[in-house]
Amino acid sequence: MTMSELAIPQSARGETICTLFDGDFHFGFAALVNSLARGGYKGTVWAGYRGALPPWLSQLKRLNAPGHQYMAGDSIRVVFLLVETDIYLALYKPRFMLDLLTDQASDCKYIWFFDSDIFLRGSWSFFLHWQTCGVAVCQDVNYRTLPELDPLRHHWMDVARAMGLGKPRALNFYFNSGLAGVAREYIEFLELWQAVMEYAAATGVSMKQLTSGSRDMPFHIPDQDAMNVAAMFTEHPVSPTGPEVMGFLPGRSNLYHAVGPKPWRGSLLRRALGGEPPSNSAKFYFTQVSSPIRVYTPMQLRGKRLACAISAFIGRFYGRR
Repeated sequence: MTMSELAIPQSARGETICTLFDGDFHFGFAALVNSLARGGYKGTVWAGYRGALPPWLSQLKRLNAPGHQYMAGDSIRVVFLLVETDIYLALYKPRFMLDLLTDQASDCKYIWFFDSDIFLRGSWSFFLHWQTCGVAVCQDVNYRTLPELDPLRHHWMDVARAMGLGKPRALNFYFNSGLAGVAREYIEFLELWQAVMEYAAATGVSMKQLTSGSRDMPFHIPDQDAMNVAAMFTEHPVSPTGPEVMGFLPGRSNLYHAVGPKPWRGSLLRRALGGEPPSNSAKFYFTQVSSPIRVYTPMQLRGKRLACAISAFIGRFYGRR
């Protein structure tokens, strides 16, 4: 089924969204797109992928345009872009965003990156306001605070000196790289993030895995640590939010980030009986997988929602303490 390019929806304020996925992360990507549609986003989602395209793709209306371009409902164009790189895909974020800004998304004013296991909980209007405040970043769940003169920051200051960077800004938070929002006028932030990644690779940090060495090393989580270095040394304004924005703590209802076991993998009941009930992000995931992209058959979805409810009930009485 094809549609005219005239049907491509336009974003509210020139923003666009991108993500990366491979393997079974197409489950999370579908939930991300569905949640964006429910939250009121209109525009394009650029999906960098490696391997096979999602098995649910035949549900979508294909646009009469080059490549793999589809409509998810009436409000979102999804463009699949094959990523040819041998590095761990999560480490490709700054390069992917830069490539989009200089090529396929050269007309956008603001670019958002969301990991493909992040789901929008509330209205897109929150992000429309946030993107006017500076480079958007969110505190991490594991290392929420990182004092200005922490030994790890001294490692990063040594890196900055070797790269010829200027004076750092005072920061006391550590940010999760699953989300980043950057205005075109702040593209130097992405260039700096990518440059730090390349510096890390040149010093022997592996780009073939998500983590490298211990947390005492300057690039234990290469893309995330490099983003934090960029936040320290960029000349552009940075707008941080607390971990509650990603659902890591109670508070705001903007996003859920499904860190840890992915809700589409394995048995929720088995994990619950092992003392690990479904997280809030897992429970929310199963509310976001039916429209406009249908990830499961109706019978499968009923079974998974029932398993999730039973697992959550078990968790009220039995869990790791």
